[in-house]
Amino acid sequence: MKWTAPLLLLLLSYSVSAQEQAGNPNYDFPDSIVVKKGRKLGYINANMNALSVSGHYRESWLYEDTLMGPPATVRLSMTAKEVVDARKLILKEASKYRVLLINEGHSHPEHRLFTKSLLLDLYKQGYRIFMAEGIWANNTIMAKKYPVSTDGIYLNEPAYASLVRYALKTGYKVEGYDFPKVAMKKYWDDSIKIDKNGSMKYISYEPRDSMTIILNEKGEVTWTYLTNVREKYQATNIVKILVSNPGAKAIIHVGHGHLYESGPMMGAQLRALLNQEDILTVDQQSANAGVPVIDTLTHDTIRMNFAYLLWMKDKQRFFNPGLAGPVDYTIFNAAIKDSLGRPGFMFYDAEPRRVYNIPAPQLKDCPCLFSAYYADEFRKSGAGAIAVDIVYSKADNNTPPLLLYKGKYLLIKKNSQGSYMHINLEVDDKKAGAAMSPAF
Repeated sequence: MKWTAPLLLLLLSYSVSAQEQAGNPNYDFPDSIVVKKGRKLGYINANMNALSVSGHYRESWLYEDTLMGPPATVRLSMTAKEVVDARKLILKEASKYRVLLINEGHSHPEHRLFTKSLLLDLYKQGYRIFMAEGIWANNTIMAKKYPVSTDGIYLNEPAYASLVRYALKTGYKVEGYDFPKVAMKKYWDDSIKIDKNGSMKYISYEPRDSMTIILNEKGEVTWTYLTNVREKYQATNIVKILVSNPGAKAIIHVGHGHLYESGPMMGAQLRALLNQEDILTVDQQSANAGVPVIDTLTHDTIRMNFAYLLWMKDKQRFFNPGLAGPVDYTIFNAAIKDSLGRPGFMFYDAEPRRVYNIPAPQLKDCPCLFSAYYADEFRKSGAGAIAVDIVYSKADNNTPPLLLYKGKYLLIKKNSQGSYMHINLEVDDKKAGAAMSPAF
């Protein structure tokens, strides 16, 4: 991708009352999010997802460790192993299939940007349909040509919305395949605590479904079982979409284990409905950047600046870290290194981003939360618009930059006293800068 030093034009700054549009209500300060979610059943997962949506990725990952337990360490020897670029391999293999399933962790925006990096080349191979978990049925994406908050809660996270916008821009037909919003808003109607370790059984009465999670004395998940009502529903909807688009290939961005090709999960249900047609399944969640990978000979931590797999030359197959269910490929994520106070993966977007440093006069009353919206989307959809980027400024001398695409924006500033300011700005690229290649 090309990295450019932009010409940024600050057009207008003005204060607005609290009664005027305050922007997307899903965006807030990290401490406010934690207080609002309280300690009710499911609060850990709620905090994890809500913090991610507001751009507080590091804070979100702390809750992921609490929910899932600390990630298991992968120990291996690099002897007779070849590092293979995951993106190049996926694009090569995808040409052989009609359907590609790739997953994400819902608090990992880097997974959304990795999937985004595949879209253009997959389109050239005949992929024309993009589906994603979390897009509600009866969404307005194809009609509006951009996502809004009511299209799905996960889409409020800026990288997810960027993925959807890019799919539309590339030429994909964007579809939802999950339960209707009404059914998913409160899917589990009841819950039963099974033992002193906190093991739980979750129950849905309509549709009839259940999930059981067993924890050990340390609070670690040791066993999970769920019935497959939702999985069958998803698979059935996907088949309907494929049938209505004959000849088109589809990329389906799913959550966690829904892509597994055996058991109750959607991937297995989909294959059954497609008469066991082979599909390509790629797991990028199980070996995410938080999973330690240790060389047993050198005791070094293995890190790459791109997503990768390990080819075992002696066994002529790829190394399986054994972290998840049956898929074609489990990829090790690129290491995440912050730059300018922002997550490094944002600098390797498939679309070029520009650094926008918020002017010093706007930082005097911080802590502040800045959310940048496409001006046209906000004009049409108001508080339903989804931000392109969000930054949290803890103090006037500790403010990371926004990373924006070329375009016109409405920047909404919220301070800790609850007052708002709207700032109109334009990001241009008339001044050329250095080039940088994607590190996927």
